[in-house]
Amino acid sequence: MRLTNEHILVVGDRDRRLQSAVAGAMPAASVTHAATVFDAIAELNAGVYSGVLAGAQSFESRPEAAARALREAAGDGRLVLFAEPGHEPLSKQLLSYGIDDYLIGPAEPGELQQVLAGVTLRDQVPAAAGDALRAPVTPIDPLLELPLTDIVLSAMVDHPQAAVREAVAAICERLGASMTLSLAPGEAVVPAAGDGRQVFVQPIRREDSPAQKLVLELPDSADGQIAHHALARIAGVLAKAQQIDDRQARLQRLAITDDLTGVYNARYFKHFLNRILEKARTRRFPVTLFLFDIDNFKKYNDTYGHGVGDEILKQTASLIKRCSRDHDLVARISGDEFAVVFWEKEGPRQPFDGAIQPGRLPATPLMIADRFRKLLGNQDISDFNALGPAGRGVLTISGGMSVYPYDARTADELIQAADHALMFGAKKGGKNSIYLVGGDGDAMGEERPA
Repeated sequence: MRLTNEHILVVGDRDRRLQSAVAGAMPAASVTHAATVFDAIAELNAGVYSGVLAGAQSFESRPEAAARALREAAGDGRLVLFAEPGHEPLSKQLLSYGIDDYLIGPAEPGELQQVLAGVTLRDQVPAAAGDALRAPVTPIDPLLELPLTDIVLSAMVDHPQAAVREAVAAICERLGASMTLSLAPGEAVVPAAGDGRQVFVQPIRREDSPAQKLVLELPDSADGQIAHHALARIAGVLAKAQQIDDRQARLQRLAITDDLTGVYNARYFKHFLNRILEKARTRRFPVTLFLFDIDNFKKYNDTYGHGVGDEILKQTASLIKRCSRDHDLVARISGDEFAVVFWEKEGPRQPFDGAIQPGRLPATPLMIADRFRKLLGNQDISDFNALGPAGRGVLTISGGMSVYPYDARTADELIQAADHALMFGAKKGGKNSIYLVGGDGDAMGEERPA
Protein backbone atom coordinates (compact mmCIF):
# COMPACT_ATOMS: atom_id res chain seq x y z
CA MET A 1 0.00 0.00 0.00
CA ARG A 2 1.41 3.40 -0.96
CA LEU A 3 1.42 6.13 1.68
CA THR A 4 0.61 9.00 -0.67
CA ASN A 5 -2.51 9.72 -2.72
CA GLU A 6 -4.48 7.36 -0.51
CA HIS A 7 -8.21 7.59 0.21
CA ILE A 8 -8.84 7.08 3.94
CA LEU A 9 -12.25 6.78 5.59
CA VAL A 10 -12.31 8.03 9.17
CA VAL A 11 -15.19 6.81 11.38
CA GLY A 12 -16.59 8.35 14.59
CA ASP A 13 -14.09 11.22 14.75
CA ARG A 14 -16.17 13.74 16.74
CA ASP A 15 -13.23 15.88 17.82
CA ARG A 16 -11.31 15.44 14.53
CA ARG A 17 -8.32 13.87 16.30
CA LEU A 18 -8.12 11.02 13.77
CA GLN A 19 -8.34 13.38 10.83
CA SER A 20 -5.49 15.45 12.26
CA ALA A 21 -3.43 12.31 12.84
CA VAL A 22 -3.94 11.17 9.24
CA ALA A 23 -3.07 14.64 7.93
CA GLY A 24 0.17 14.55 9.90
CA ALA A 25 1.08 11.04 8.78
CA MET A 26 -0.03 11.30 5.13
CA PRO A 27 -0.40 14.92 4.02
CA ALA A 28 -1.35 13.94 0.45
CA ALA A 29 -4.09 11.48 1.47
CA SER A 30 -7.75 12.22 0.81
CA VAL A 31 -9.83 11.88 3.99
CA THR A 32 -13.60 11.32 4.23
CA HIS A 33 -15.47 11.37 7.53
CA ALA A 34 -18.35 9.08 8.54
CA ALA A 35 -20.13 9.79 11.82
CA THR A 36 -21.19 6.20 12.59
CA VAL A 37 -20.48 2.62 11.51
CA PHE A 38 -23.72 2.66 9.49
CA ASP A 39 -22.58 5.79 7.62
CA ALA A 40 -19.20 4.14 7.03
CA ILE A 41 -20.77 1.03 5.49
CA ALA A 42 -22.78 3.26 3.12
CA GLU A 43 -19.61 5.17 2.14
CA LEU A 44 -17.67 1.96 1.54
CA ASN A 45 -20.47 0.57 -0.66
CA ALA A 46 -20.43 3.77 -2.72
CA GLY A 47 -16.68 4.18 -3.20
CA VAL A 48 -13.27 2.57 -2.91
CA TYR A 49 -11.08 3.31 0.10
CA SER A 50 -7.55 2.10 0.70
CA GLY A 51 -7.92 2.22 4.46
CA VAL A 52 -10.47 2.72 7.23
CA LEU A 53 -9.46 4.29 10.55
CA ALA A 54 -12.26 3.99 13.10
CA GLY A 55 -12.53 5.21 16.68
CA ALA A 56 -12.94 2.21 18.98
CA GLN A 57 -15.81 3.95 20.81
CA SER A 58 -17.86 3.57 17.60
CA PHE A 59 -17.96 -0.20 18.25
CA GLU A 60 -19.33 -0.15 21.80
CA SER A 61 -22.85 -1.07 20.60
CA ARG A 62 -22.90 -4.65 19.19
CA PRO A 63 -19.14 -4.56 18.46
CA GLU A 64 -18.79 -8.01 16.87
CA ALA A 65 -21.59 -7.48 14.35
CA ALA A 66 -20.33 -3.98 13.55
CA ALA A 67 -16.78 -5.26 12.98
CA ARG A 68 -17.95 -8.04 10.64
CA ALA A 69 -20.15 -5.69 8.62
CA LEU A 70 -17.43 -3.09 8.29
CA ARG A 71 -14.87 -5.75 7.36
CA GLU A 72 -17.09 -7.02 4.56
CA ALA A 73 -17.76 -3.51 3.24
CA ALA A 74 -14.05 -2.51 3.38
CA GLY A 75 -13.01 -5.35 1.06
CA ASP A 76 -9.23 -5.35 0.63
CA GLY A 77 -8.75 -2.05 2.44
CA ARG A 78 -7.00 -1.94 5.80
CA LEU A 79 -9.36 -1.70 8.78
CA VAL A 80 -7.63 -0.16 11.82
CA LEU A 81 -9.03 0.92 15.19
CA PHE A 82 -7.78 4.04 16.98
CA ALA A 83 -8.35 3.51 20.71
CA GLU A 84 -7.89 5.29 23.99
CA PRO A 85 -6.15 3.09 26.61
CA GLY A 86 -9.52 2.21 28.19
CA HIS A 87 -10.74 0.70 24.90
CA GLU A 88 -7.76 -1.60 24.41
CA PRO A 89 -9.54 -4.78 25.65
CA LEU A 90 -12.35 -4.17 23.13
CA SER A 91 -9.82 -3.49 20.36
CA LYS A 92 -8.00 -6.77 21.07
CA GLN A 93 -11.30 -8.65 21.04
CA LEU A 94 -12.24 -7.24 17.63
CA LEU A 95 -9.05 -8.54 16.02
CA SER A 96 -10.92 -11.87 15.83
CA TYR A 97 -13.80 -10.32 13.91
CA GLY A 98 -12.09 -8.74 10.94
CA ILE A 99 -10.17 -5.77 12.38
CA ASP A 100 -6.64 -5.78 10.95
CA ASP A 101 -4.89 -3.83 13.71
CA TYR A 102 -5.38 -1.21 16.37
CA LEU A 103 -3.43 1.76 17.61
CA ILE A 104 -3.45 3.24 21.11
CA GLY A 105 -3.43 7.03 21.10
CA PRO A 106 -1.65 9.32 21.08
CA ALA A 107 0.14 7.98 17.99
CA GLU A 108 3.22 9.12 16.14
CA PRO A 109 2.85 9.68 12.36
CA GLY A 110 5.19 6.77 11.66
CA GLU A 111 3.08 4.38 13.72
CA LEU A 112 -0.08 5.43 11.89
CA GLN A 113 1.63 4.91 8.54
CA GLN A 114 2.73 1.44 9.58
CA VAL A 115 -0.67 0.15 10.67
CA LEU A 116 -2.46 1.61 7.65
CA ALA A 117 0.21 0.11 5.39
CA GLY A 118 -0.35 -3.34 6.88
CA VAL A 119 2.84 -3.56 8.96
CA THR A 120 2.09 -4.29 12.60
CA LEU A 121 4.35 -3.18 15.39
CA ARG A 122 5.36 -6.72 16.22
CA ASP A 123 6.52 -7.13 12.60
CA GLN A 124 9.06 -4.35 12.98
CA VAL A 125 12.27 -6.28 13.62
CA PRO A 126 15.82 -5.23 12.77
CA ALA A 127 17.66 -6.95 9.95
CA ALA A 128 21.33 -6.87 9.09
CA ALA A 129 22.26 -6.15 5.47
CA GLY A 130 21.74 -9.31 3.41
CA ASP A 131 20.32 -11.26 6.36
CA ALA A 132 16.82 -12.68 6.70
CA LEU A 133 14.45 -11.00 9.15
CA ARG A 134 15.12 -12.14 12.66
CA ALA A 135 13.87 -11.39 16.18
CA PRO A 136 15.59 -8.71 18.26
CA VAL A 137 18.54 -9.83 20.33
CA THR A 138 16.82 -8.54 23.48
CA PRO A 139 13.12 -9.53 23.54
CA ILE A 140 10.71 -7.00 25.01
CA ASP A 141 7.69 -9.29 25.29
CA PRO A 142 7.27 -8.49 29.03
CA LEU A 143 6.72 -4.84 28.06
CA LEU A 144 4.17 -5.72 25.39
CA GLU A 145 2.26 -8.33 27.39
CA LEU A 146 1.72 -6.38 30.60
CA PRO A 147 -1.72 -6.87 32.20
CA LEU A 148 -1.81 -3.10 32.39
CA THR A 149 -5.45 -2.70 33.37
CA ASP A 150 -5.12 -5.15 36.26
CA ILE A 151 -1.91 -3.52 37.50
CA VAL A 152 -3.33 0.01 37.47
CA LEU A 153 -6.67 -0.95 39.00
CA SER A 154 -4.91 -2.82 41.82
CA ALA A 155 -2.72 0.20 42.50
CA MET A 156 -5.76 2.49 42.59
CA VAL A 157 -7.56 0.23 45.06
CA ASP A 158 -4.57 -0.45 47.35
CA HIS A 159 -2.91 3.00 47.13
CA PRO A 160 -5.62 5.57 46.28
CA GLN A 161 -3.34 8.57 46.82
CA ALA A 162 -0.28 7.13 45.07
CA ALA A 163 -1.69 4.88 42.36
CA VAL A 164 0.65 6.02 39.58
CA ARG A 165 3.81 5.59 41.64
CA GLU A 166 2.76 2.13 42.83
CA ALA A 167 1.69 1.05 39.34
CA VAL A 168 5.07 2.07 37.91
CA ALA A 169 6.82 0.07 40.64
CA ALA A 170 4.65 -2.98 39.92
CA ILE A 171 5.32 -2.71 36.17
CA CYS A 172 9.07 -2.41 36.76
CA GLU A 173 9.04 -5.62 38.80
CA ARG A 174 7.56 -7.48 35.83
CA LEU A 175 10.06 -6.21 33.27
CA GLY A 176 13.06 -8.17 34.41
CA ALA A 177 16.67 -7.06 34.78
CA SER A 178 17.19 -5.79 31.23
CA MET A 179 14.56 -3.00 31.38
CA THR A 180 13.70 -0.37 33.99
CA LEU A 181 10.71 1.93 34.22
CA SER A 182 10.74 4.89 36.58
CA LEU A 183 8.71 7.99 37.39
CA ALA A 184 10.37 11.42 37.46
CA PRO A 185 9.17 15.00 38.03
CA GLY A 186 8.42 16.95 34.88
CA GLU A 187 11.43 19.22 35.33
CA ALA A 188 13.86 16.39 36.14
CA VAL A 189 16.85 15.77 33.89
CA VAL A 190 16.64 12.19 32.60
CA PRO A 191 19.74 10.06 32.02
CA ALA A 192 21.17 10.25 28.52
CA ALA A 193 21.37 7.22 26.28
CA GLY A 194 24.73 5.54 26.01
CA ASP A 195 26.83 2.69 27.38
CA GLY A 196 24.73 0.19 25.50
CA ARG A 197 21.43 1.62 26.80
CA GLN A 198 18.66 3.57 25.09
CA VAL A 199 16.30 5.86 26.99
CA PHE A 200 12.72 6.85 26.17
CA VAL A 201 10.70 9.51 27.95
CA GLN A 202 6.92 9.98 27.88
CA PRO A 203 5.08 12.73 29.82
CA ILE A 204 2.07 11.99 32.02
CA ARG A 205 -0.18 15.03 31.81
CA ARG A 206 -2.02 16.32 34.87
CA GLU A 207 -4.99 18.68 35.02
CA ASP A 208 -3.76 21.24 37.54
CA SER A 209 -0.36 19.99 38.67
CA PRO A 210 3.11 19.78 37.12
CA ALA A 211 3.53 16.95 34.61
CA GLN A 212 5.49 13.83 35.47
CA LYS A 213 7.73 11.75 33.21
CA LEU A 214 7.85 8.05 32.55
CA VAL A 215 11.44 7.01 31.84
CA LEU A 216 12.11 3.66 30.14
CA GLU A 217 15.67 2.34 29.88
CA LEU A 218 16.50 -0.78 27.88
CA PRO A 219 19.45 -2.26 25.95
CA ASP A 220 20.45 -0.95 22.53
CA SER A 221 19.69 -4.41 21.13
CA ALA A 222 15.99 -4.10 21.97
CA ASP A 223 13.54 -2.74 19.41
CA GLY A 224 13.25 0.90 20.31
CA GLN A 225 10.32 1.65 18.04
CA ILE A 226 8.12 -0.97 19.66
CA ALA A 227 9.31 0.12 23.11
CA HIS A 228 8.37 3.72 22.37
CA HIS A 229 4.88 2.66 21.31
CA ALA A 230 4.45 0.51 24.43
CA LEU A 231 5.63 3.38 26.66
CA ALA A 232 3.07 5.73 25.10
CA ARG A 233 0.37 3.15 25.81
CA ILE A 234 1.44 2.84 29.46
CA ALA A 235 1.59 6.62 29.85
CA GLY A 236 -1.93 6.96 28.44
CA VAL A 237 -3.37 4.56 31.00
CA LEU A 238 -1.42 6.11 33.87
CA ALA A 239 -2.59 9.57 32.86
CA LYS A 240 -6.19 8.40 33.35
CA ALA A 241 -5.31 6.95 36.74
CA GLN A 242 -3.58 10.20 37.70
CA GLN A 243 -6.72 12.17 36.77
CA ILE A 244 -8.77 9.97 39.10
CA ASP A 245 -6.16 10.39 41.87
CA ASP A 246 -6.17 14.17 41.44
CA ARG A 247 -9.97 14.35 41.48
CA GLN A 248 -10.11 12.17 44.58
CA ALA A 249 -7.59 14.46 46.31
CA ARG A 250 -9.70 17.50 45.40
CA LEU A 251 -12.84 15.84 46.76
CA GLN A 252 -10.99 14.93 49.95
CA ARG A 253 -9.86 18.56 50.38
CA LEU A 254 -13.44 19.72 49.89
CA ALA A 255 -14.65 17.25 52.51
CA ILE A 256 -12.29 18.59 55.20
CA THR A 257 -12.25 22.29 54.28
CA ASP A 258 -14.59 25.10 55.31
CA ASP A 259 -16.18 26.47 52.13
CA LEU A 260 -16.14 30.13 53.19
CA THR A 261 -12.72 30.61 54.79
CA GLY A 262 -10.60 27.87 53.21
CA VAL A 263 -9.31 26.63 56.60
CA TYR A 264 -10.18 23.18 57.95
CA ASN A 265 -13.73 22.44 59.08
CA ALA A 266 -15.07 21.18 62.43
CA ARG A 267 -15.13 17.53 61.33
CA TYR A 268 -11.45 17.48 60.42
CA PHE A 269 -10.51 19.54 63.51
CA LYS A 270 -11.92 16.80 65.80
CA HIS A 271 -10.18 14.08 63.77
CA PHE A 272 -6.84 15.92 63.81
CA LEU A 273 -6.99 16.74 67.53
CA ASN A 274 -7.58 13.10 68.46
CA ARG A 275 -4.77 11.99 66.15
CA ILE A 276 -2.23 14.55 67.37
CA LEU A 277 -2.98 13.73 71.02
CA GLU A 278 -2.25 10.06 70.30
CA LYS A 279 1.06 11.13 68.79
CA ALA A 280 1.78 13.45 71.75
CA ARG A 281 1.25 10.58 74.22
CA THR A 282 3.84 8.48 72.39
CA ARG A 283 6.43 11.19 71.67
CA ARG A 284 5.71 13.20 74.84
CA PHE A 285 5.20 16.76 73.71
CA PRO A 286 2.51 19.30 74.72
CA VAL A 287 -0.49 20.20 72.54
CA THR A 288 -2.13 23.60 72.99
CA LEU A 289 -5.71 24.29 71.92
CA PHE A 290 -6.73 27.91 71.29
CA LEU A 291 -10.46 28.59 70.84
CA PHE A 292 -11.61 32.10 69.96
CA ASP A 293 -14.54 33.95 68.52
CA ILE A 294 -15.13 37.49 67.23
CA ASP A 295 -16.60 39.81 69.83
CA ASN A 296 -20.10 41.04 68.99
CA PHE A 297 -19.98 39.47 65.54
CA LYS A 298 -23.74 39.79 65.11
CA LYS A 299 -23.32 43.57 65.27
CA TYR A 300 -21.08 43.49 62.19
CA ASN A 301 -23.64 41.47 60.24
CA ASP A 302 -26.43 43.81 61.31
CA THR A 303 -24.42 46.99 60.62
CA TYR A 304 -22.55 46.11 57.44
CA GLY A 305 -24.54 43.18 56.03
CA HIS A 306 -23.81 39.47 55.75
CA GLY A 307 -21.49 39.98 52.77
CA VAL A 308 -19.14 42.06 54.91
CA GLY A 309 -19.61 39.59 57.76
CA ASP A 310 -18.44 36.76 55.49
CA GLU A 311 -15.46 38.87 54.41
CA ILE A 312 -14.53 39.44 58.07
CA LEU A 313 -14.58 35.69 58.67
CA LYS A 314 -12.39 35.03 55.62
CA GLN A 315 -9.87 37.70 56.56
CA THR A 316 -9.82 36.59 60.20
CA ALA A 317 -8.98 33.05 59.06
CA SER A 318 -6.27 34.40 56.74
CA LEU A 319 -4.72 36.47 59.53
CA ILE A 320 -4.58 33.65 62.10
CA LYS A 321 -2.97 31.40 59.48
CA ARG A 322 -0.31 34.07 58.89
CA CYS A 323 0.34 34.25 62.62
CA SER A 324 0.52 30.47 63.08
CA ARG A 325 3.27 28.08 62.13
CA ASP A 326 2.96 25.94 59.01
CA HIS A 327 2.41 22.71 60.95
CA ASP A 328 -0.23 24.13 63.32
CA LEU A 329 -3.86 23.50 62.39
CA VAL A 330 -6.39 26.31 61.92
CA ALA A 331 -10.11 25.45 61.69
CA ARG A 332 -13.45 27.21 61.66
CA ILE A 333 -15.66 25.13 63.92
CA SER A 334 -18.93 27.10 63.84
CA GLY A 335 -20.19 30.58 62.91
CA ASP A 336 -17.52 33.02 64.06
CA GLU A 337 -15.71 30.49 66.28
CA PHE A 338 -12.26 29.25 65.30
CA ALA A 339 -9.77 26.75 66.71
CA VAL A 340 -6.00 26.56 66.45
CA VAL A 341 -4.05 23.45 67.46
CA PHE A 342 -0.43 24.21 68.34
CA TRP A 343 1.94 21.26 68.59
CA GLU A 344 5.67 20.69 68.66
CA LYS A 345 6.73 19.31 65.31
CA GLU A 346 10.31 18.76 66.44
CA GLY A 347 9.28 16.92 69.62
CA PRO A 348 9.91 17.85 73.26
CA ARG A 349 12.73 20.22 74.14
CA GLN A 350 13.20 18.55 77.52
CA PRO A 351 12.21 15.22 79.09
CA PHE A 352 8.57 14.94 80.16
CA ASP A 353 7.82 12.89 83.27
CA GLY A 354 4.08 12.65 82.70
CA ALA A 355 3.11 14.64 85.77
CA ILE A 356 0.20 17.12 85.54
CA GLN A 357 1.39 20.68 86.27
CA PRO A 358 -1.61 23.05 86.35
CA GLY A 359 -0.86 26.62 85.39
CA ARG A 360 2.18 25.93 83.23
CA LEU A 361 1.95 28.45 80.37
CA PRO A 362 2.73 27.50 76.75
CA ALA A 363 4.76 30.61 75.95
CA THR A 364 5.10 30.25 72.19
CA PRO A 365 1.42 29.55 71.34
CA LEU A 366 0.34 32.25 73.80
CA MET A 367 2.58 34.83 72.15
CA ILE A 368 1.26 33.83 68.71
CA ALA A 369 -2.34 34.12 69.88
CA ASP A 370 -1.77 37.48 71.54
CA ARG A 371 0.06 38.79 68.48
CA PHE A 372 -2.97 37.79 66.43
CA ARG A 373 -5.33 39.55 68.86
CA LYS A 374 -3.30 42.77 68.65
CA LEU A 375 -3.03 42.64 64.83
CA LEU A 376 -6.76 42.21 64.60
CA GLY A 377 -7.36 45.52 66.32
CA ASN A 378 -4.52 47.40 64.63
CA GLN A 379 -5.75 50.65 63.07
CA ASP A 380 -3.30 50.26 60.18
CA ILE A 381 -4.19 46.72 59.17
CA SER A 382 -5.28 46.63 55.54
CA ASP A 383 -7.00 43.25 55.55
CA PHE A 384 -10.26 44.58 56.98
CA ASN A 385 -10.93 47.40 54.53
CA ALA A 386 -14.46 46.04 54.03
CA LEU A 387 -15.41 47.79 57.28
CA GLY A 388 -14.54 51.19 55.87
CA PRO A 389 -12.72 54.00 57.74
CA ALA A 390 -15.24 54.02 60.61
CA GLY A 391 -14.80 50.32 61.26
CA ARG A 392 -11.03 50.22 61.36
CA GLY A 393 -9.52 49.02 64.61
CA VAL A 394 -12.75 48.02 66.30
CA LEU A 395 -12.60 44.27 65.57
CA THR A 396 -11.63 42.24 68.65
CA ILE A 397 -11.63 38.61 69.72
CA SER A 398 -11.89 36.68 72.96
CA GLY A 399 -10.08 33.41 73.34
CA GLY A 400 -9.49 30.53 75.70
CA MET A 401 -6.46 28.29 75.76
CA SER A 402 -5.83 24.86 77.29
CA VAL A 403 -2.81 22.56 77.20
CA TYR A 404 -2.37 18.80 77.05
CA PRO A 405 -1.34 17.11 79.33
CA TYR A 406 -1.53 19.80 82.02
CA ASP A 407 -5.21 20.73 81.72
CA ALA A 408 -6.73 17.67 80.03
CA ARG A 409 -6.00 14.14 78.90
CA THR A 410 -8.43 13.72 76.00
CA ALA A 411 -9.60 15.79 73.05
CA ASP A 412 -13.06 16.34 74.56
CA GLU A 413 -11.57 17.44 77.88
CA LEU A 414 -9.16 19.80 76.10
CA ILE A 415 -12.00 21.39 74.12
CA GLN A 416 -14.15 21.71 77.24
CA ALA A 417 -11.31 23.35 79.19
CA ALA A 418 -10.52 25.87 76.43
CA ASP A 419 -14.21 26.66 75.94
CA HIS A 420 -14.64 27.23 79.67
CA ALA A 421 -11.68 29.63 79.66
CA LEU A 422 -13.22 31.45 76.69
CA MET A 423 -16.73 31.79 78.11
CA PHE A 424 -16.02 32.30 81.81
CA GLY A 425 -12.61 33.94 81.53
CA ALA A 426 -12.28 36.10 78.43
CA LYS A 427 -15.98 36.87 77.87
CA LYS A 428 -16.85 37.59 81.50
CA GLY A 429 -13.59 39.44 81.93
CA GLY A 430 -14.62 42.10 79.42
CA LYS A 431 -13.74 40.53 76.03
CA ASN A 432 -10.75 41.42 73.79
CA SER A 433 -8.57 39.05 75.79
CA ILE A 434 -7.17 35.53 75.90
CA TYR A 435 -7.47 33.35 79.01
CA LEU A 436 -5.54 30.23 79.87
CA VAL A 437 -6.73 27.48 82.12
CA GLY A 438 -4.93 27.71 85.44
CA GLY A 439 -5.80 30.65 87.61
CA ASP A 440 -4.92 34.28 88.29
CA GLY A 441 -2.54 36.04 85.96
CA ASP A 442 -3.36 33.82 83.02
CA ALA A 443 -5.13 36.48 80.97
CA MET A 444 -3.56 38.54 78.23
CA GLY A 445 -5.54 41.46 76.91
CA GLU A 446 -6.11 45.16 76.92
CA GLU A 447 -5.70 47.00 80.20
CA ARG A 448 -9.06 48.23 81.46
CA PRO A 449 -9.92 50.69 84.18
CA ALA A 450 -10.90 49.13 87.47
